[in-house]
Amino acid sequence: MVRMAQMKPEVGRAVAIVACLLVAGCGGGGGGSPAPAPPGPAPAPVPGPGQVAISGQVTYDFVPHWISSPFGLDYSQTEQRSARLVTVEFVDGGTVLASTQTDVNGDYSLIVDADRSGFVRVRAESVRTGTPGWDFRVVDNTDGNALYTLDGAVASSGTTNSERDLHADSGWTNTGYGNERAAAPFAILDTIYEGAAFLVTADPAIDFPPLSIHWSPDNRPVFGADGNPNPETGEIGTSLYSVNATIGTNGIYLLGAENQDTEEYDRHVILHEFAHYLEREFARSDSIGGPHALTDRLDMRVAFSEGWATAFAALALGNPDYRDSQGSLQQFAFRFNTESAGSNSARGWYSEQSVLELIYDLVDSGSEPNDGLIYPFAGVWGAMTGAVATTPALTSIFPFYDAIKSAHPGDGPLLDQLAAGQSIDSVTGDFGAGETNDAGGPDVVPVYTAIAVGATVNVCSSDDYTSPVTGSTNKLASRRYLRFTPQAAGSVTITVRATSIPSGEFADPDFWIHRAGPVAVAEGAPTAACQDVGGGAWMPGDCLEAATVSLPSEEHVLEVYEWTNTNAGDDEEYPPIGRTCFDVTVEQP
Repeated sequence: MVRMAQMKPEVGRAVAIVACLLVAGCGGGGGGSPAPAPPGPAPAPVPGPGQVAISGQVTYDFVPHWISSPFGLDYSQTEQRSARLVTVEFVDGGTVLASTQTDVNGDYSLIVDADRSGFVRVRAESVRTGTPGWDFRVVDNTDGNALYTLDGAVASSGTTNSERDLHADSGWTNTGYGNERAAAPFAILDTIYEGAAFLVTADPAIDFPPLSIHWSPDNRPVFGADGNPNPETGEIGTSLYSVNATIGTNGIYLLGAENQDTEEYDRHVILHEFAHYLEREFARSDSIGGPHALTDRLDMRVAFSEGWATAFAALALGNPDYRDSQGSLQQFAFRFNTESAGSNSARGWYSEQSVLELIYDLVDSGSEPNDGLIYPFAGVWGAMTGAVATTPALTSIFPFYDAIKSAHPGDGPLLDQLAAGQSIDSVTGDFGAGETNDAGGPDVVPVYTAIAVGATVNVCSSDDYTSPVTGSTNKLASRRYLRFTPQAAGSVTITVRATSIPSGEFADPDFWIHRAGPVAVAEGAPTAACQDVGGGAWMPGDCLEAATVSLPSEEHVLEVYEWTNTNAGDDEEYPPIGRTCFDVTVEQP
């Protein structure tokens, strides 16, 4: 999901949680019964005749953030951490003679033939078959997506058991990254593993689809010459989770450019993107992406997706202190406290900050005002994979919160109080019925406008919530939502006709039809036939978008918008034209 450089995330209680998970099992964050622990690798077999054991520990440098200002990376406090559940091989030439996996302490043991010349290789991957199962890999998008590896020295296996430790260095030389940043892929992988292990507390039988994490020291916060991300050159623009080949191949892409924006030790950033992967693979996201910041009034789908991702990262790490190291020598950081991110001038169902605080407060220790609730994370995950995944409404805080309230009917008043603290009215149903928070504008509520077959309703699209920093492409009120149910399965004709256009402008009405995901889209090009010449006169004719589609007799969502209001403000050809109103009609034969 595309994000601004300001909105990325880090740091936590880490090792204790996952060691607990993999050794004996522990609770799911904020209470609940212990979950079964995913086992570590099987014990290495005893060497047979003519064999020896090569054992050791794999570690990597981890660089924490400064406790206080300037809040960036504190290289003076670099510590060695265990590379947990990563693949280790003994390689002779190009042949892998033995393979195993480290345990939760980074220890490994390989059985190989005696007197074989070779080296120990550690692969930046964690692969587990069975239940739970996963396949996570860190690759270099600027080198054909080659897997990162760490190789030891070539030596004979000898005739007796021996030890070979491997350590991945940060590459820091006090004045910069003068050496290879070998630790980065393993730091990233260990954070991904920790997020997965946390989720196992909520879903012990989970089977994660394969995930590649693309990182390179050449990954920079700029776009290619054509204005689009170019992963082959490292011009990725921002860290993101790419779906449907948004850039290159699917997976997570992380920045790595020294003195600009590095991510290998920004643990909240990494798990924020991991949460987008979880959302897409196990739940559902209708988010349209785009630039965003905490104080933006966003399209509700974007607000929910980004808020969920940040809350997950904080919960998985057991640390609400979100940090993204940036700038010269990685000494500075964008930071905020997830539990209480400070003043929020945009509280509401359209605010990612409101969403992240709500989700976090459902699971945390309940120390905030109006927060007397402590739920296991399993309940949050159940709402994501249940109601959010299947609702006929668009994904937003409404179906999620309604599912939480339905699961805890006795806590209704407390849940309403918690939502009210974010200026969200008592949630009733998936469609936000009764929500009155209009963000101070005329084109915001109702969240959904009901329309019957054969009827016409008027809605308006605006660019009132454009941000001078993050633009206009995904903001509140540029898209308006209606809900309808065909009287019978079959052809449905939808017409969106302009009724009010800023004087002298050309309107371009467009719409999408959704039913638990997109069903159809009508996005005809703008035409000179829809010019408003003032005084209610049109030259030379009507401005409309229409389409006939075959739909089942089930509830659908109609997303209507003025196309220019979804464009960037500096679009030279089609910048936003402002408040434009439409008559919307749904008809059947």
